[in-house]
Amino acid sequence: MPKARRAAKKQPTRTEKRASRESRRTRLVLVGATVLSAVILAAWFPASALYHQRASLAGANGQLLQLRSEDAALNQERQNLSDAAEIGRIARQQYQLVSPGQKAYAVLPPSGVAPANAPYAGDPGNNAPVAPTAASELPPGTVTTTTQPTAGPPSPPRASVSSGAAPAEGTLARMLNALEFWR
Repeated sequence: MPKARRAAKKQPTRTEKRASRESRRTRLVLVGATVLSAVILAAWFPASALYHQRASLAGANGQLLQLRSEDAALNQERQNLSDAAEIGRIARQQYQLVSPGQKAYAVLPPSGVAPANAPYAGDPGNNAPVAPTAASELPPGTVTTTTQPTAGPPSPPRASVSSGAAPAEGTLARMLNALEFWR
């Protein structure tokens, strides 16, 4: 008989079956509720909004750093503009103003059209040096010179073309041409 009791014990009773079903249903409902809440949380969780807000904050932080550096530069410029020497430098450089008693000169471009590779015709470096006594801009008697004016008529300006050769181009050639009076 012990075998019959063992067989009877192995088969669950109706109450045990009902309890087993109830526990499985409870577990299934619990798992379903967990999955459903995870889906709802994932669907309505503002992860993309949080990501965009973080990117927006990073961009705003970069703009803030740039504005602070520009503010520091403007403060430095404000301090520089309180200096009279800086104001004078800007007035001369940007507005072509001069101090009282000074004269401003403008070198105008030559009239006519020149080839693109030709040196600037109005460049004073292309002309021969002018004797200080021949300078008409200076009032007479204000400049003392150590050289004596020549007795003959003034020599015509030297041209950069000699005996059919190509004109000397470049800054160095013009400087050497202008410094020939030292010889």
